[in-house]
Amino acid sequence: MKNTILLLVVFFGTCLYAQSERDLINIVSKTNTIELKKLRTVYNQEYLERESRIKNFLSSHPEAKRYTIKGTSIKEIYDVLDNGEILYYGTSNLTSSKTARADKLYFGGTLGLNVQGQGMKAIVWDGGNARKTHVEFPSNKVVNIDGNVYEDHATHVTGTIVAKGITANLRGIAFDAIAHSYNWNNDYTEMADEAGSGLLVSNHSYWQGTTTAAWTFGSYDTRASQFDAIAFAAPYYLAVTAAGNDRSDFTDPIIGPYLTSKGGYNLTRGMQNAKNYLTVGAVYNVSNYASANSVIMSDFSSWGPTDDGRIKPDVVAKGVNVRSTLAGSNTDSGIQQGTSMASPAVAGVALLLQQHYHDTNDDVYMKAATLKGLINHTADEAGKASIDANEVASGVGPDYRFGWGLINAEKAATLITDKADDAAIIDELVLNNNATYTKTVTVSGTEPLMVSISWTDKQATANNGTNDPVNADYLINDLDVRVTKNNVTYFPWTLNPAIPSADAVRTSDNFRDNFEKIQVDNASGTYTITVSHKGALDGGLQNFSLIASGAEMTLNAEDFVANTPALNIFPNPTSNTLNFDTNNWNEISSITIIDVTGKVINAKYNLNQKSIDVSNLQSGVYFVKFASDDKMITKKFIKK
Repeated sequence: MKNTILLLVVFFGTCLYAQSERDLINIVSKTNTIELKKLRTVYNQEYLERESRIKNFLSSHPEAKRYTIKGTSIKEIYDVLDNGEILYYGTSNLTSSKTARADKLYFGGTLGLNVQGQGMKAIVWDGGNARKTHVEFPSNKVVNIDGNVYEDHATHVTGTIVAKGITANLRGIAFDAIAHSYNWNNDYTEMADEAGSGLLVSNHSYWQGTTTAAWTFGSYDTRASQFDAIAFAAPYYLAVTAAGNDRSDFTDPIIGPYLTSKGGYNLTRGMQNAKNYLTVGAVYNVSNYASANSVIMSDFSSWGPTDDGRIKPDVVAKGVNVRSTLAGSNTDSGIQQGTSMASPAVAGVALLLQQHYHDTNDDVYMKAATLKGLINHTADEAGKASIDANEVASGVGPDYRFGWGLINAEKAATLITDKADDAAIIDELVLNNNATYTKTVTVSGTEPLMVSISWTDKQATANNGTNDPVNADYLINDLDVRVTKNNVTYFPWTLNPAIPSADAVRTSDNFRDNFEKIQVDNASGTYTITVSHKGALDGGLQNFSLIASGAEMTLNAEDFVANTPALNIFPNPTSNTLNFDTNNWNEISSITIIDVTGKVINAKYNLNQKSIDVSNLQSGVYFVKFASDDKMITKKFIKK
């Protein structure tokens, strides 16, 4: 084994929700449970081997302690290497909802919704358990799954997500949700278990990485690769994690010189660098967002990029002076700060967005790539203001400090509502090998046209060497999005990891990130969105999510083209005729229309002309089911 000391640094809580039996069946049916069981077996065996080494070490070193607490910092032995070196887990350490604009979704909020986490469940992995008897967790609101070692950090994290708000300034982001609390000892085994049972969102406010070697900063290590394996097998599962708090550790013998040489960049490490984690940085409270200058960076939040140049953190949220529940008593509370405190705020928002999407989209949830993409797509611009006296103000677009910007639950929820009204795009699609996808949209006004793609990428081979890799590339399937109009091509935002402080540009290809976003300023007219890929797709296909928004968007479904083995319907909405394009699936044997109550309605259709007469239908939402001898595809459409 390598001579490394691993720390898991706690940042903040996890999220899941209590779905109905129907919801769980639907999610599990689309989850690779066989692969997750294999991963669970592998990760659990690694855990048992670590436990055996720790037990032998403690037996021969009675003076050693497995678990120590100093102030708000926790440290626990994670493993003992063959050479006797000890590895550790470790923690680092009312206005959060306003900073994230989550309060706009609550009953009485400006969006006219009542989305507060009802029926949802959060899971929190942390360095101990939340105090389940706290008055802010009434009526079994919090359940401890694997122990009852109450700990401040875990309780603070859990409260940030689900505290009821009996004391107003302790109210969590998703305060009507419940939570399950795990300790971190066997987290990946438990994550594989939960993902196989329908887990949607979790939070991990800790990191794993060496404290004795700088190569781990920005590294795509084993834990990052292992999480990507879980995420790829469980397409509805999004994990939220904290970016780390290393940017002020100038006195540390390893971090200090690295900070000086790198200017604060390339600091995220361990599992935070996984492609499919949603990694969160910490900023000050934003009482009223007016511009990018409203968002002030903390002095500790770790910055990207990863070693292969990917954008980390993904977004930022309030992580400075956050008051929440503590474990000292059933009424204890206090202020903590760190990216640990920012991460659960984002996890809570993820719960709310899943709840709102479920309520407005026929009781289905978003895939993790969609949820992550939506949060990135709708984040507010941040980072134009100077960070400190020596920092030069940067331009628009993403950067390696704030990621895609300040999370904006209000904007994300509005886009979900607009999708239900066919005024925005949130589509979950499949791109086949050697295929392209195109869609035409028309926008008017002066707002930018925003087009994003997001996908859950398969795990790559981990870097566990002692040096930073050269020209690293951890994307397995590299998708590309372009927007065109009148022979003008618009490219996605890209950053240059060789000059991490440089402004983002939109004049070249993004070949690093599994989230890409195009911004067309002052958009007006008709634009064509094209999604393609480089090389051969691993597995022969790649699921992806397309998100698009703009002023007065009109979806030109009749211009839709998808050169993939799929079935598409258009126009949608429609008045009299619903056309379908089967592409290379031409063996349709029957077509059935079903209304929202489940009633089957007779339909006149013409297979040769690929059309369905829907003129006799009343206005509303319907489903059309296409069947052959060996497959069935169901599509939703709206009759005007």
